[in-house]
Amino acid sequence: MIQKTFPSTPDTNTPEGPILEHGLDLIFRDGVKGFTVETLAKDLAMSKKTIYKFFPSKEVLLGKIFQYITTIIAAKFQSILSLDINPLDKFETAINEIVKTINRVSISKVGELKVRYPHIWREIEEFRLARREDFLTIFKEAQDQGYVRQNIDLELTSIIFMQIINDVFQPEFFIKNDIGVKDTLLTYREFFLRGIVTEKGLKHIEGKI
Repeated sequence: MIQKTFPSTPDTNTPEGPILEHGLDLIFRDGVKGFTVETLAKDLAMSKKTIYKFFPSKEVLLGKIFQYITTIIAAKFQSILSLDINPLDKFETAINEIVKTINRVSISKVGELKVRYPHIWREIEEFRLARREDFLTIFKEAQDQGYVRQNIDLELTSIIFMQIINDVFQPEFFIKNDIGVKDTLLTYREFFLRGIVTEKGLKHIEGKI
């Protein structure tokens, strides 16, 4: 079982906070290849020397920026888990949160990260796998309320759910097949969820359509 080793909330009340926040915006806009410390410094009206004081290289800065976005996502997942709503709706909300993040950057720009900085990409994959604990919590709650079948091993289910995402949801897969990440994720959510719910759960899903 993967432990949650990622901070639950991003620390923005530091001198580094604005650098990470705007750096993330630039990566979403320009991609990893187009991201430069020069542009970041100019936009923030600070010197490159100041940025390098906190982050000694572009590679270190990129790693910290992606740690920043993962802490934001982790915090949003924790917020979703605490909502007083139907657990199937929590599942839906979590998937929508992932879709919202994906829509901010093109798949080709994501591919740049994997090719140029594979160690950062591996950290992102580890983070994604760690989210299976969040989905396991949702699945257990749904099962306790009669929305997910009792004969399903939820530990195994959550592992399979996230492992498929990690293995299939790779930049080259979408580029090769010329398909969108959003549509693929929503389709995967649809057939996966319908495969584990009870009649009660199916009625709830159908009622939301």
